[in-house]
Amino acid sequence: MDNSSNSSNSSGDEGHTMGRHHTNRPRLPKRVELDLSAAMNMEQKFQLQRLANAIVDDMQNQVSETFDNLGPGLVAPDQGINPPKAVCTTIPNPRSEKYRQLYGDIDLENEDGEPTGQADTAAAKAPKPRWKPPKSPEDALEMYKGSETEVLISSVSELKRDALTHFGKWRVNVLRRIQDIIIKNGGTGGNVSGRAPLTPGNERRTGNAARGRPSAPSGLNTSTADCSTVLARLYPPIYTPLRECPKEKRALILHSMLLILLGLEQYALYSRILLVKLASSLNIPTWVLFQDEVRVSGALSKIIENIPPAEIAQKRAEETKTNRRLKSGGSNTANGGTTGTLAPPLVAAGIGTVFGGFGLEESATASLLGPMAESTVVVGTLFGLYGTRQGTRTMDAYAKDIQDFGLSPLHESDESELIDPKELPSECRRMRVTIGISGLLMGEDDFTDSWQVLGQQTETYALRWELEALTKMGASLETLMKSSTWNEARKEIGSINVFDRLKASLWPTSLVKISKVIENPWCVAMVRAEKAGVALADILISRVYGERPVSLVGYSLGARIIYSCLMTLAEKRAFGLVENVVMIGAPCPSEVRVWAAMRSVVAGRLINAYSKNDYILGFLYRSSTWQFGIAGLQAIHGVPNVENFDASDVVTSHLRYLFLIGSILKKVGWEDIDLAQVVKQQQKLAEQINQEKDLERGPDERSNAKLNGYVQGGKKGARPGGAHATMKMRGAKPDSK
Repeated sequence: MDNSSNSSNSSGDEGHTMGRHHTNRPRLPKRVELDLSAAMNMEQKFQLQRLANAIVDDMQNQVSETFDNLGPGLVAPDQGINPPKAVCTTIPNPRSEKYRQLYGDIDLENEDGEPTGQADTAAAKAPKPRWKPPKSPEDALEMYKGSETEVLISSVSELKRDALTHFGKWRVNVLRRIQDIIIKNGGTGGNVSGRAPLTPGNERRTGNAARGRPSAPSGLNTSTADCSTVLARLYPPIYTPLRECPKEKRALILHSMLLILLGLEQYALYSRILLVKLASSLNIPTWVLFQDEVRVSGALSKIIENIPPAEIAQKRAEETKTNRRLKSGGSNTANGGTTGTLAPPLVAAGIGTVFGGFGLEESATASLLGPMAESTVVVGTLFGLYGTRQGTRTMDAYAKDIQDFGLSPLHESDESELIDPKELPSECRRMRVTIGISGLLMGEDDFTDSWQVLGQQTETYALRWELEALTKMGASLETLMKSSTWNEARKEIGSINVFDRLKASLWPTSLVKISKVIENPWCVAMVRAEKAGVALADILISRVYGERPVSLVGYSLGARIIYSCLMTLAEKRAFGLVENVVMIGAPCPSEVRVWAAMRSVVAGRLINAYSKNDYILGFLYRSSTWQFGIAGLQAIHGVPNVENFDASDVVTSHLRYLFLIGSILKKVGWEDIDLAQVVKQQQKLAEQINQEKDLERGPDERSNAKLNGYVQGGKKGARPGGAHATMKMRGAKPDSK
């Protein structure tokens, strides 16, 4: 290959050179110049490119850190269960120079048939010591002379290699596209100016926005502004002189980067993390990025409004035929070019501008978006209107093994129905997807009620699965919690921590006698959860939700589904699909290699919420592989970048998770939750706690409490059944006031 192929300024020659030496490969698409002259000058362009390179390097180091810094993750006996030590299951290669001396002077021949040992010919004729392979993993580990940590790291080496390879492909595409940024006529060194003329109906706003002050997040019930502190800690800023620029310029740089990344014809989750880190480095509140995502997704969704998915598929097939005929690399939309025009919905939404009009010209904005600027096929693929398989077929295929398997949109007008994601109204589409997965049900409506706390800045769904099995499980647990047997058992069960009870298999006799009431529904639901997790993984791999990041949140058996899903994704090396994960009260192992595998397919945050006081979970999980730890009972140690949230103070019963979703998400700094719905869940939790306290008192005490409440209610100034009666039953003195 000649030297001209290595020059970024001769993209046409590059495609010609590749075609000459690799006749079987298609030509590279023509590289389009990305004009940001209205946003920055030449020096600021170089600063942005250096910042992007530093962020991408930091992201790659984080991927490597997950595997390079693994540890045994040992915990104290009263804080969790330590899994068995990692064993060595491979034999050192006798042909390796590093391990050759371990086997003595054995007769190994090379490909030419000549002896490879260093002994002379006479010695070679002498009897050789017989090679004895290690008889146990301990013997193999002794031969390696390695530590347990080294065994852990080597056991995930292939997974690390594949994860870095996948990340490397995205890295090359992104950095190459950022290198295409050009500045004409010196660019803009000062603040940015407005786009003129503005289209009718999109006049520049006046007031705070026009003066460059970011407006508050839309909706008073969301917590997007509150999570900025958490995200700033997770994604610390990288210093850049660009953070000293005016607000308008910094906001326009972030907006332009969003459009540039969308120009890759997808919204990869790595791109999203890059934007979050960029916002942190530019000293921009994260809610500004969230609102920008909603604005862009709303405009893009209007391009495909009222277009049937079948028509999108037909256009995609026609475009594929066109691509085959146009291998010469001409300037066309299919080959990476752009017509230089924006679709009317994008113009109406002011895409390419910030603060009501400050920004780029329409032609420059179209070059940043590339085919995304007007192609219904590309936009439809982004939102999942055209995937590898039709979503309805995927759902029906798994309905044979998993009953009631489907997705229910939370913020759509008719949210009770299970619909295909392709049928979602355009106004409900977002740049990201969040799926909430329930693990216990007290009623059919709990499928969606538990997840109303999720905000509307992401496209939110509730996974509906095995209604009958989950309802039986919830009813069995409720029956147990309300029984006198549990009242007797809980007085005894708290005397020994749950980990010692698991190790000694020591449980209250009264609880064991009625265990069949909950064990059978639990075992059935565990098996179904495994199948549902595999089905969910296949749905993600099939791109049913398009080329967008997906976040998963689940509690109890819903967290088991997430565990099964992530392990399936890791096994199939399906990286780049899942952004953030929250597993609450998860009945799954806490072993280091398990969580390293799950961490490899989660690019964003991986959070484990647990409670050491959840004896019900420990009791139900005692027939499973508890020897490898239980994530719902203990913190995860030994795996970098895994967050732990201890909910032991409020979770003393597995049923409480049903009313704690919003509170836990708020405390871990989830990006988008509805605070009004969180308050409603807290009220339901208070009612649940009062019911538990009422059951603890027993029937005789409850009768006396009612009688005392009636008597106290007859006295002057007393409230029937109020504070006086309650405090008297607890042995406290009534408040004289």
